[in-house]
Amino acid sequence: MARTPARRARGYSPLTATLRTPLACWGFTTLALLAFATAQAGPFVITTALAAYAWRNPTSRHPRRRR
Repeated sequence: MARTPARRARGYSPLTATLRTPLACWGFTTLALLAFATAQAGPFVITTALAAYAWRNPTSRHPRRRR
């Protein structure tokens, strides 16, 4: 059964779902390294934060169980 907007998980956001993909993990990490190598402080900080978020929140179809 497809999820309708009323049946979506609480706190679902298409933006955060996109940031949790493997492409986002590796892409933002690569961009952060490239910004570091070219001495660009602003883009380095932003892409590092996005990469950290992507790596810390992996994509999962099954939510974690609370104890």
